[in-house]
Amino acid sequence: MKRNNLLKAVFGLLTTSALCLTGCSGGIFTFFVYNYDNADKYTAGDREITDKITTINIDYVSGDVKFRGTDSDKVTIKETANTTLSEEHKVHTWVDGSTLYVRFCASTNKISFFKIEKDLEITVPGSQALENLTVKVSSGNMDFSGFKTDKLIARSSSGNVGFSCTASEAEVKASSGKIDFAQEGDGKSIDISSSSGGVAVRQKGSIDSVKINSSSGSIDALLGKAASVDVHASSGNISVEAEEITDLKSSASSGHNEFRLGKAPKTSDIHSSSGYVKIYVPEDSDLTVHPRISSGELNYELPFSKNGKDYVNGNGSNEMTIRVSSGDVSINKI
Repeated sequence: MKRNNLLKAVFGLLTTSALCLTGCSGGIFTFFVYNYDNADKYTAGDREITDKITTINIDYVSGDVKFRGTDSDKVTIKETANTTLSEEHKVHTWVDGSTLYVRFCASTNKISFFKIEKDLEITVPGSQALENLTVKVSSGNMDFSGFKTDKLIARSSSGNVGFSCTASEAEVKASSGKIDFAQEGDGKSIDISSSSGGVAVRQKGSIDSVKINSSSGSIDALLGKAASVDVHASSGNISVEAEEITDLKSSASSGHNEFRLGKAPKTSDIHSSSGYVKIYVPEDSDLTVHPRISSGELNYELPFSKNGKDYVNGNGSNEMTIRVSSGDVSINKI
């Protein structure tokens, strides 16, 4: 993605900085205001940091950002650009104790990036766990991997977002672009949201809560053991595969739904307005299914017995409600 379109970048404003457009040339805006606190403490350009960093806060307006955990014992910041950058156009950084702040350029009331394109790469010691990583990119792709953090917060206005990491708590939101998130190890929560673009989540280990929302795009989740899973797609398919989910909630306004579960959830509520629902669980699952199908058929491979409007397998201790307005439902053995 080419990033000179600062009209897009304005929609990704940070609370720590003020960005507003003040001029235009050739049909695109070229001047903008970019202000942040403690500007006099920042250093311009590439650098290496030997201090122990536990918190990183990144605000990059326009350009791709790569972030890597490496075998090195220091943090490095490096930019590449299509032209020689002045001091004010270079990345600016400040180390405050164990916190690293990274800003797109100098704090200024008027700056132009017309015909200037630049990208950022940051490396950190992969063996050292961060306490907090916050990153906001207005226009550009994120590619983050090989690091550990207690808490991750990521925001993207325009661009694809990719994370492969170990994070106890992760919150990733993108306005326009696909999200690919991979988490290894036990954690507390994953909260992923995309306004326009598909979402893929891979989680290995045990986790308390997984929330995935896509306004326009499909959801594809491959999970380990999760206490609570809540997925919602306004327009797009939902596919969830998991070793174990205790409480499952899923809703799709328009799209197909498929669930492959190593164990029947204790409670589950699956809702589809338009699209089929396919569920795969072990044949010996103790399951009571409450189907509510307005237009469509119920098919199953499990040895259910009928109890009024409900279907019971085994002792029926696990409760599953399926509500479909238009579409068939299949409950199959895994």
